[in-house]
Amino acid sequence: MRDAVAKVVEPFLSDVDRALGQGYAAVLYGSAVRGDWLEGRSDINLLLVAGALPPTTLRALGPAFRAWRKATPEPPLLLTDDEWRAAGDSFPLEITDMRTACQVLRGSDPLMGVRVAPADLRRALEREARGKLLRLRQGYTVLSSDPVGLGRVAAESVSTVLLLGRSLLVLLGHEPPSDAVSLADAIAALVGFPAEALAEVVRHRRERRRRSTAAQFEAYLDALERLTRYLDQLQLGDVR
Repeated sequence: MRDAVAKVVEPFLSDVDRALGQGYAAVLYGSAVRGDWLEGRSDINLLLVAGALPPTTLRALGPAFRAWRKATPEPPLLLTDDEWRAAGDSFPLEITDMRTACQVLRGSDPLMGVRVAPADLRRALEREARGKLLRLRQGYTVLSSDPVGLGRVAAESVSTVLLLGRSLLVLLGHEPPSDAVSLADAIAALVGFPAEALAEVVRHRRERRRRSTAAQFEAYLDALERLTRYLDQLQLGDVR
């Protein structure tokens, strides 16, 4: 865990310990575990699973969550044990991505008892890809003559595109590369678009004022169009 992440997570969990005792699980997942977390840009992804969450418990957790929000905008996920066991069809994309990079910080591993059906994951992938495609089109419509704006939109969206590709590879039984550029290349090879269309955005996503030409953004947009079409037409066959 990077120092900047630990400075947020460790005091938060100490506060949660006081509110919940030992009867909960905490799982750090995503970029903070994978090693490509970007300070000031990436969320810190944390899952909390507890036996029960009555209003009294939620109030007790209030100080911890308020302190968290001062450091990073996306709050931890908070579910009961029963809700988590039934979450496979509600959060198939999130659970699949958690399994590619996670670290159990408290309690037992809640991922062990949750199954994700391939059909549920495929639908979630297509839904998320279509939503991201619509937002990228909106961004290009407004910012087509603004290279800095296009660069910002591309950089802010690419983590989701990588998540989609990573989960698609898992769905198809492939081991997704841990390196982001290698992952972008694997997605391009699978879907069938020029590797540079996605890899170019990935390589420069850390640059706060990265300029993207209209041609570069159009290639990125085309890559997401092809990914969305691939997901729409995907037949799972013998995938279980």
